[in-house]
Amino acid sequence: MQTQLEDTTLFEAIKRGDHHLIDQLYLQHRDAFVTYAQRQLYATEADAADCFQDAVIAFYKNIVSGKLQELTCSIRTYLFSIGKRLVYRRNKKRQREPATDHEAGINPADELDWSLIDRFEHAHQQEVLQTAMNKIGSPCREILTLYYYHHYPIESITESVGLPSDGATRIKKMRCLKELKKLVKP
Repeated sequence: MQTQLEDTTLFEAIKRGDHHLIDQLYLQHRDAFVTYAQRQLYATEADAADCFQDAVIAFYKNIVSGKLQELTCSIRTYLFSIGKRLVYRRNKKRQREPATDHEAGINPADELDWSLIDRFEHAHQQEVLQTAMNKIGSPCREILTLYYYHHYPIESITESVGLPSDGATRIKKMRCLKELKKLVKP
């Protein structure tokens, strides 16, 4: 995980014209974004990779054009924010595309509103997860929320929660996640 100082140094270097750093930036954060987009935004791997590449290009263009003068967040946060919006747009566009009829006959399943069913299922999963999060208790809820929702590094979580070491935080996170999985299982 990069620090704010490293991000600022990288940002300034890109502003000065060190274009090769864009490749490094892309490779450094690509896999994390693809995983995030697949799990949280329901993107395909190809869509997530395409959107992240577009996010890196947009980041670079914003720097070169002068739209982005200074960083107010980490580069990773900036890239994830752009990438997330691109995935949302792509998902929305995909929902508006008419379905192609590969067969001559009408399949009764085609008449179902799958988006409604998907939204209901997603809402139900969120409700189950929220109930389980409430059951696991305060320290676990805080650790998992900071790590998975806010994407805090382990070091920051250690300081925030007051655990003795990063290793202790990792072990606690693993145990909390295991407990959460038990509660969520049907």
